[in-house]
Amino acid sequence: MATRRPKHSLPPEMADTRSRILRAAEQAFAEKGYTGARVAEIAERSGTDKRLICYYFGTKQGLYSCTLEEFFERAQPLLDGFLRGRLGRARKFDLGRFLERMTEFIQKNRNPIRILFREFLDGGLLLESLLPLRILPIFSLWREYYPRLFPGSSRSGREADYMLLTLSGMSLFYFLVVPLMEQVWDEDPLNPDRLGELKTFLRRWVTSLSP
Repeated sequence: MATRRPKHSLPPEMADTRSRILRAAEQAFAEKGYTGARVAEIAERSGTDKRLICYYFGTKQGLYSCTLEEFFERAQPLLDGFLRGRLGRARKFDLGRFLERMTEFIQKNRNPIRILFREFLDGGLLLESLLPLRILPIFSLWREYYPRLFPGSSRSGREADYMLLTLSGMSLFYFLVVPLMEQVWDEDPLNPDRLGELKTFLRRWVTSLSP
């Protein structure tokens, strides 16, 4: 049975090959979904061949799973760092800065986020396993710190969830509708000026939420 090779156990040249395959897979799965993406196409995009994909990831599903697992590995420190780190050192949490960092993170991870949204919308291959291992811990951490972020708010977990969905949705939706906004604005919504405006808007908006 084919097995996946952990990235941490590879020498630099092999780790680079593995990374190129993973980035190509993210793009293919984001554009075409799991069913539509082809291993041969991923190999071509990454400048490798199908045998190397099998060597590093075992199967197509193993490769698909890895795109999301490594996305969550990158995402978790963002939330942990701001909630546990910043609130542990200071009383006031800079929600505007948090949204700016979230926006920057989403910009750099658009493809795995599109893959993840396909999972949410379609009840995909990995949703059942992602929920307890990756998604519920994020909600639990947010609920834990929510009363400190918004003193006087309800301690209801449901209210905290609504706020998390609202705050993350402000940035997420923008990047999901980039093709639409290209037509509306007749320019690239991801150019530095537009992204700067987005961050400024988010910071102004969250100021109205601050207690």
